[in-house]
Parts: sequence; structure tokens; C-alpha cells
Amino acid sequence: MTGSPPRRHLLLDSLSRSTAELTVALESDGFVPTLLQAVQRLVHADFVMVFGYRGSDQPQMLGDTLERDHHRVCSEDYVNGPYLLDPFYKLVEDGTREGCFRLHDIAPDRFRQSEYFRTHYKRTGIGEEVGFVFNAGRDITGVASVARWTSSPALSRDELDLLQAIEPAIGALCARHWSRMNRARLVSPDNMGTTAVAALEDFAGGILSARERQIMTMILQGHSTQSLAHHLDISPGTVKIHRKNVYRKLNISTQAELFAAYLAFVQARGGGTGLFPGGYTKRTPSLG
Repeated sequence: MTGSPPRRHLLLDSLSRSTAELTVALESDGFVPTLLQAVQRLVHADFVMVFGYRGSDQPQMLGDTLERDHHRVCSEDYVNGPYLLDPFYKLVEDGTREGCFRLHDIAPDRFRQSEYFRTHYKRTGIGEEVGFVFNAGRDITGVASVARWTSSPALSRDELDLLQAIEPAIGALCARHWSRMNRARLVSPDNMGTTAVAALEDFAGGILSARERQIMTMILQGHSTQSLAHHLDISPGTVKIHRKNVYRKLNISTQAELFAAYLAFVQARGGGTGLFPGGYTKRTPSLG
């Protein structure tokens, strides 16, 4: 009696089938659903979403398999400001152009306690997110995120190893697909910056010093006092003094107020219309 095929044979068969199907789906609307199906042959995944990034320009949703309500929160709300605090945005901004990364492995140490997580990310319902980073050409870096809802089990080490093993194939196919697509439908100089969202460095530029803005940014991203001290090579006491000065100058007392002031700033820079459709709490910041 013949036994079951070895696991490595089953994995190779799945990868072979998926590569063939993705190749056929190149430059078609079926590519993203096919990408989700390809991943699901190897590990559990609930959905896929793909963003294109270029500098501090507003990112563009390149494709997703989300239902309407989830699309509004995960895409529309995200690109209207919170993306500037996203670990994947930071990863790309720092120069990463390829690879496979689990969100919680690249996030700051207090990411889950940050206002970005509580005010935006938690609203998405995403429990796990693994991003395939690829070069889409014309200075555009894509991130194809394979994600699970909070109701799904946590990602295992073996599952992450599988995703990282297939990254060269997935990254190359994603790069081929989006670099060949009609740029007018995706990312162009005209449609990437339509809301003129400013980089975080501009926030409170006339009130805070450069060091204070740097610390404020890292606080919003989810860094603890200890993490800030380590990254900036200063003492925890110095970090606390800078943070106290930031709060005093902006006339706020909590990180929640800081995050709300940041969102209000981005809204003002974007023209004040059509931003934050999810209804984020906003206040008028004391920015002079």
C-alpha cells in the first residue's frame, strides 16, 4: 500500500500550481484573488491587500480582496493619514525594497499600546499581517499584505517560514504584475498626492524643535521610553523631559490628545474635506 507523498512534495506541488496560476493572471483583475488563493494553499489567510508607496506621498491601494466595510477602514481611512505611523510605511521609508516581514516583528516595542494601534489599527480587526515587499518600478515600492482577522489563530513559526520561503517567487510576480499595469489606473504623480498629506516632520514645525518632533513621531509610532533612549542614544530621563516639553508646548496631556492633534493637522493639510471617513475623534490642536 502506497503511503502519502512527503510533505515537501506537497509543498512543491502547491507552489508549482500557484506560480502557474499567478503567471496566467498577470495584468488582469484576477491577480489579487489568485494571490490569496496561492497563499491559502500553504497557510491560512483571510484576505490580501496591496499598497504602493513613494516617499512621503499618500499611498495608493493597488488591490485587495476586502468586503466594502473592511475596505473603507483598512484602505480609505489608512491612506488619509494613519499610514505615516504604520511599521510597513516606516520599513519602506528606511529603504527596504524586498523581503517578507511579519508586522509585529518590525513594529516598535509598545506598538500595541500606541494610539495608532488603539485608534486605527484595532478598528481594522486585523490580528496578523505579513507583508511581501517588492519593487514596482518608477520609485514605487509595493507591499502585498497577507492578513488574518483577530478571530483567526496566531501565525506559527512554521507558517512564517513557509511565507518567507516563497517570497522570491511572490515578490517577483507582484513586481512583474504592477510594473506592467496601466500606471494611470494605479500610481501616478497626479493621483498619489491628491490630499497633499504632509510628512510627520512638518507637524508642529513652528513650535517644536527638531529633536522634539523626532521624539513625538517615535511616541506616536509606539516606542517606549526605553526604546527611544536606545535608538537616540540618550538617557530615559532626557526622553521624559523632551516628552514633557512636547506636551506642554502643544497644550496636551496624553498620547491620545497628541494623536488627535496629529490627525487634525493632517486633515488641515489635506484640505479639510473627505478625510477620515471612519469618524476619528478630532480636536483643534494648539499649533499656533
